[in-house]
Amino acid sequence: MSEVALQAPPLEAPAWTVRLRRGWTGRLDDLRLALDSLSSHKLRSGLTLLGIVIGVFTVVAMRALLTISGIAIGIMTVILIFMVQSGMSASFARQLSTLGPNTLFVHKWKWGVSGSDWWKYKNRPHVTMLDLRALQQNTTLPVAIAPLVNTLATVSHAGKDVKGVDVRGTTDGYLDATGWQIRRGRFITALDQEIGANACIIGADIEDAFFKGQEPLGQQVRVGPNMRCDIVGIFARKGNAFGQTQDLRVVLPLSSFIRTFGSKRGLVVAVVAPEGKVRETEGEVTAVMRNARHLAPDQEENFSVNRQDKLLEGFEQMMKATNITGILVGIITAIVAGIGIMNILLVSVKERTREIGIRRAVGARRATILWQFLCEAVMVALVGGAVGIALASGAASIIDLISPLPARVDPRVMLGGVIGSAVLGVGFGLWPALTAAMLQPVEALRYE
Repeated sequence: MSEVALQAPPLEAPAWTVRLRRGWTGRLDDLRLALDSLSSHKLRSGLTLLGIVIGVFTVVAMRALLTISGIAIGIMTVILIFMVQSGMSASFARQLSTLGPNTLFVHKWKWGVSGSDWWKYKNRPHVTMLDLRALQQNTTLPVAIAPLVNTLATVSHAGKDVKGVDVRGTTDGYLDATGWQIRRGRFITALDQEIGANACIIGADIEDAFFKGQEPLGQQVRVGPNMRCDIVGIFARKGNAFGQTQDLRVVLPLSSFIRTFGSKRGLVVAVVAPEGKVRETEGEVTAVMRNARHLAPDQEENFSVNRQDKLLEGFEQMMKATNITGILVGIITAIVAGIGIMNILLVSVKERTREIGIRRAVGARRATILWQFLCEAVMVALVGGAVGIALASGAASIIDLISPLPARVDPRVMLGGVIGSAVLGVGFGLWPALTAAMLQPVEALRYE
């Protein structure tokens, strides 16, 4: 048998691989044609991209300017909402933790009161020393109980004044109830409270203002108009909470505070619940307070037991409303921007009708024309969205540094913005692409 007869016939590639290869080659050709089209109409493409970039940057950069049309405006509005919400949620949770995760606050005011309810809580009786004693004597669950009362006053030393200092009166249970720590010295003792000692603990900002390079312990500061107190301790630096410094603070024994500033101010009683028993402790505190105030079963409570999760619920409701509003605005602006892109592509189809006719006449398929225009729409959207996200990320970082409003850049949100821009480009580029693909070659060649 000859050698030729022994040779096997050449293997043919499966049909699906051939189709896949042709399809991939076609998509690369579409992408190349889209790039050529955009580069050959530099002014039109540049103006479109400029509108997109400005719109994206404007919305994310705290809406400093009025709404500017561009495909990324709607997408970037939603991104801005999530960026700011992410930063604010983390910041709010961190600041809320300074209140103590298991701490209840007994007060005449309910947290988050506004509107017509304000007078209802305004007319409630203050929490008094009698209420404090009732809680100390009749509750069994709390780990620690400490009264708090405060005012803003001027603190002076060596001829220098610091105004707006948070001056607080409390007892020896304050550290256990609030989680504050002493960096040097000691805290108020039960004896200080009993004799009304002129002892005080100062915050880190007071130390920096009066005693830079000196030893504060044992020195005196004047608190308010006429009280002189000896510094016995210095708090560890706490930082800011809810936009306010916590270190511009002086803490006195409650008896000394009342002697200096009067007893008309109501107390806030901090009650620390055991781990996992916040609800049970709240119920016990409520029952003791109702009994101390002789409230009948059908009478409404004239005090509030505040938990930090109530603040968190209010914050989450506010964020949810903000999200819904922002998403609706984002959708509307995205639709407007998408219509603008669609109009530009329709103009492009009209201008290139003869080119489309020539390509169809030499064998180009409708799918090829369709993909070419879709690629143009997606590329315009992606370039504008990417540039806008880059500018917005820088703006968010600057805002986070120079303002109290936190804005945390989340890569997932940025990726979602890019994908959303591409989807928007496809959605609003489909009609112009179909219009171009459905042109009849003869009619297109006759178009002037």
